This record gives sequence, C-alpha cells and structure tokens, in this order.
Amino acid sequence: MGGFIEPNIHPVLVHFTYALGTSAALAYVAGLLVPAGRWRDSLRPAADWMLALAALAVLATIAAGFQAYYSVAHDAPSHEAMTTHRNWAVPTGLALLALAGWRWLRRASSPGPVFAISALAVAGLLTVTAWWGGTIVYKYGLGVQTLPEASGPGHDHDHGGGAGHGDQGTVNSTDDHQDAHGAPPSDTMDGSSASGDGHDHDHTDGAADREMSGTVPAGHDNSDGHHDTKPVSTDEQAILDIMAAIETGWETGDGELFRQNFLDWSGARYFESGGENTGLLDLVENHVEPEKDTIPDLELDFSNIDVQFEGSDFAWAVADTAISGTFSSSGERLERIGKQTVLFRKVAGTWQVIHTHSSSRAPR
Repeated sequence: MGGFIEPNIHPVLVHFTYALGTSAALAYVAGLLVPAGRWRDSLRPAADWMLALAALAVLATIAAGFQAYYSVAHDAPSHEAMTTHRNWAVPTGLALLALAGWRWLRRASSPGPVFAISALAVAGLLTVTAWWGGTIVYKYGLGVQTLPEASGPGHDHDHGGGAGHGDQGTVNSTDDHQDAHGAPPSDTMDGSSASGDGHDHDHTDGAADREMSGTVPAGHDNSDGHHDTKPVSTDEQAILDIMAAIETGWETGDGELFRQNFLDWSGARYFESGGENTGLLDLVENHVEPEKDTIPDLELDFSNIDVQFEGSDFAWAVADTAISGTFSSSGERLERIGKQTVLFRKVAGTWQVIHTHSSSRAPR
C-alpha cells in the first residue's frame, strides 16, 4: 500500500466481512424467534442490509488476501498456515456470496428457518477462517513489522576483557563494547572470554534463501506457484550453497563448514560490528564452535539475497539477516535483524569466502 497501510489492507477489510456476516446471521435467527411486531419488522431489513454489505466486503477482503498471500515474507511453517487460511477463505467467501444471492432472489418473502440455519453455517465458516487468520499473525508473526521476516541472522555481543580491535591495528572499536543484544555479555564454555579481545561480534551468517536458490524447505508446498523459483547459474548456486552451509555451521557449531568454505590468508578479513576476527582460526575456534553452547537454540536466516559477479572469479552477496535464540546462562531471548555482505573468490575452480561484514540491531 505504499506506506499508507503496512504491510497491506487485508487485516482491515476482514473485520468488515466477519462483523457484518455474523451479525446478519444472528439477526436472521432473532427475526424468527421474536414475536411479530416492531422488533421483527426492524431485524429483517437490517439483516438484509448487513448481508449485502458483507458480500461486498468479502470481495475486497479476498482480493486483498491474495495480495498478502503472495507478498508477505514467511517461512515453511507459516506458509502452511497461510495456505490453510486461504483454503478456508475462498469457499467461505463463495458461500457468503451464494447466501446473499439467495436472499436477493427471495427478497420479496421473509427468510425462513432453512435460510437462517444456512446463515449460521456461513457465520461458522467465517469464524474458522478468521481463527486461521489470527493464527498466522499472532502465532507466526506474519505482517508484524517489528518481527524479522520470514525471514537472516545477526547478533552482536561482547566476549569480555582484553584489548579492543583498535589495539590490534585492524579496526578501531570503541572502548565500550556494549552487548548489542541488549543483554549482559555472555561467557562461553568455561565462563572465560571466548577470544579475550573484547569485541562486538555479529553473527549475521545464515541460510541462503532456499526459494531463490531453487531449494524449498522440507514440507513447504510449492505446487501453487506461490514460490516460483528463478533459474540460477552453477556459480550462483555454489555461492548460495555456501551461504546455507554458513547458517548450518553457526546453528550447529560446526566449524568444519567454515574451514571448507572460508580462505585463511592475509587478505581474508572477517569484520563484525566494528570488530574483526583475527583470521579463520579465531572465527572458528573462539566463536563458531564454543558459542553453540552460549545460544543452543540459535536460528539464523538470510532473505533478499542479491548475488553479483565481477569477471569469472570474483563475486559478492548482500542479504537481509535475522537471528533468534535464548541465552543458556540467563534465559534471555535474542532477536536481531541486520545486513550481511560476503565477498567470494574462485580459487582452483572453487568459490571461497574471502571477506564478510555484518551489522545488526534489535527489531524496532
């Protein structure tokens, strides 16, 4: 909606459809139960008007719903809930339109018990559909701007005392290495500093967007054309596979995935939130491997991955990132979103990471 209503107008329209449809059904039933007279004479035309307006509202609601279905970022579990919501919404909308058409054709006569029961059945369908709509918002957080989108990782935290990176002659960092999680600095393994350098550390390494790479997560229904994938070249697929390996490495604490895909040479630089890992060994042995114990349920993801090539042996990828998890020491939740840049060089026919730079912040 171009900033007017974010992320779309569907949540606004659906309230009109549900309120008018269910109110009409209740008014039709009440019109059969109250004695003949002023109340019954008022209820029936009111119910007719509410049903007519609900029929108009449901057309706009379903149209906006499909726009949301194909535009709101999500993951595999929320996609399943979205699809269930859609599969209830379409027949429910058709049933509501059929009910309104029936009433229009029989408008000269008073609605009878069969019609009132049919209206109640449609109201029940509207209720189930609305429940699924609430589920995808309140359970999965779809369309809620303060949560990461469906989807990339990124967290900053202080590993304790020691000289800052400015003292190492690599990157000038501030004296105050604040935990960018908004939580106290976390210790790793035996409670000592992970690297002794006191730098802010941002793990904005995460999974390549499977939809962009042509690989859809298990259980993710791709048969509806919702996630039509674009073809990628062999080189681009290799880079996206490395991004996915990085995510797995952070989540499982598997440093071998980094040793396989990162170069360890004097020109390779791994920057994180104003700090720098002093080579691949520091990155793997002081961060990737021990930090799995710090945040055991770490979840990482990339979205909006953009891969660009310069010549035949140099490329870079830029992505939105998100991270979530729980600190084992304090039980505090971690939620971060940010950006990640990864540079690649093709060495002996194999793409390797030569530089990463990440930044992140708490969702606003």
